Amino acid sequence: MDTTQVALILQFLAAADERNLPLWIGGGWAIDARLGRVTRKHDDIDLTFPGERRGELEAIVEMLGGRVTEELDYGFLAEIGDELLDCEPAWWADEAYEIAEAPQGSCPEAAEGVIAGRPVRCNSWEAIIWDYFYYADEVPPVDWPTKHIESYRLACTSLGAEKVEVLRAAFRSRYAA
Repeated sequence: MDTTQVALILQFLAAADERNLPLWIGGGWAIDARLGRVTRKHDDIDLTFPGERRGELEAIVEMLGGRVTEELDYGFLAEIGDELLDCEPAWWADEAYEIAEAPQGSCPEAAEGVIAGRPVRCNSWEAIIWDYFYYADEVPPVDWPTKHIESYRLACTSLGAEKVEVLRAAFRSRYAA
């Protein structure tokens, strides 16, 4: 287990809780949280946050000794010590926060995962798989590192082959050339 990243995640979530700032764990850590176990070493920590509260998220980064390092088309990167945070906004959509362009239900209100015994909110399985579809458009899956192949397999197994195929069809339909 990467105790440094786990400790940072727990510190970050505690600081967010003090501000009543909902955060969702994304990416590989979301897979691990949903499975309730650490499956691999992670290069970064993916966080989803309410877009209108970005300033509060940045304040937590600074409070923990970090800084925003890069603006991206979908959010921003930050560093705290040697750890990289990949931060993406979600926006209020009638009844819940949602990640732009992701399947509905991308940011469940309930804590649906666990990291180091702490219940955590994390992106939905559908949103996790959707991100892999984007990744596959950028990098052919045959060129993926083993860790991404394994994480994708775990996510697909957890969601179920039929639901993955429905999502894949929706993705292709939405982004057909």
